[in-house]
Amino acid sequence: MSQSTGVAGSRRKWHTKSRTGCQTCRSRKIKCDERHPSCLNCIKKGLHCDFIQTVESPISTVPHPETLKLELLHHFTISTAITLSPDPQIRDLWRVVIPQMAFTTDYLLDGILALAALHIARYNSSRRHFLLAYAIERQSASLSKALPLIPGVTPQTCSPLFVFGVLMLYFSLARPIQEDDMLVLGNGVIPEWLYLLRGIDTLVMAEASIFSSPVSLIFKSTWGSMDYWKTHTPEKYQVLMELEERLCAEAQTDEARLLTLQKAIEALKRSYSFLYSQHMKDQDKLRGFFQWLFEIDDAYLELLRNGDNGALCVLAFYAVLVKNLERYWWVDGWAIHLIRGIYMLLDGEHRLWIRWAIEEIGWVPEAYAH
Repeated sequence: MSQSTGVAGSRRKWHTKSRTGCQTCRSRKIKCDERHPSCLNCIKKGLHCDFIQTVESPISTVPHPETLKLELLHHFTISTAITLSPDPQIRDLWRVVIPQMAFTTDYLLDGILALAALHIARYNSSRRHFLLAYAIERQSASLSKALPLIPGVTPQTCSPLFVFGVLMLYFSLARPIQEDDMLVLGNGVIPEWLYLLRGIDTLVMAEASIFSSPVSLIFKSTWGSMDYWKTHTPEKYQVLMELEERLCAEAQTDEARLLTLQKAIEALKRSYSFLYSQHMKDQDKLRGFFQWLFEIDDAYLELLRNGDNGALCVLAFYAVLVKNLERYWWVDGWAIHLIRGIYMLLDGEHRLWIRWAIEEIGWVPEAYAH
């Protein structure tokens, strides 16, 4: 079965016209997804979304703005920062050094407040709507201040912009997942945070001074693990070997596509080694999760954009990694969200290819087959 025929026959496309979008999108004459407490267009552009104003919160429960900032900064340093890494040194970096950087870099302070608000909202139902709206507002403010600085990155701005990118990555993962929380590009589907992480990588490569900055500990703490990543011979993993064999049989006439998919699978084997090895620490398992996203190339992303069945199958096996890291609150829920989106795009034959991944994640596709 050809790639184009297989995917086109099973995809669903929804096109809903609405006159109830936010005022910002209407004035820009673009389609609004009507997501609350802020639509995705406003989030991406760092614009204020008037949906935020519609979130109800009893006046008596709304603290003074400065009091709220102090509360959130305090929460970040004593709680949120500790959840961002299992490595004690990196935790201290988030708990002490980065808040100090934020005192002189307002877009970092906005990012910290946004992530702390998401963290509290996740566990405090009585303040959830208010804090989600506040988190979106702070994130939008952070984006509007930081994004114009990225094209002209300097040795002085590289470190704070790198931290900004990481904060936005955590925010993208941690915010409440909604049905359309994927970037639908062409005929494919890609999680937004995948692009954010690759953008961070580009920023790091653009300015070498970051390796002698206060945040260099993030990189230095990974060098040993990354040397092992590059040099060790990973286990074969029967399920990945079977997937590769199927891809080889399918892609006999498209060598470039096959090489791209094989490279993604080879990187996935290394990530699986980090996840399943008894000798790996928790921080190494987390690095395996992130490193695969750095290792895949643009050709693989292009296949995802085009809804390539093979590329989607590889992503499904990556979702198993995600599932095994859902003890981190900012990853929780993404594995099922990914596997469901992939399943809906695949044709019947390729859905059988990802049965192991579905079973490992614990999703029941019958509930969504119709």
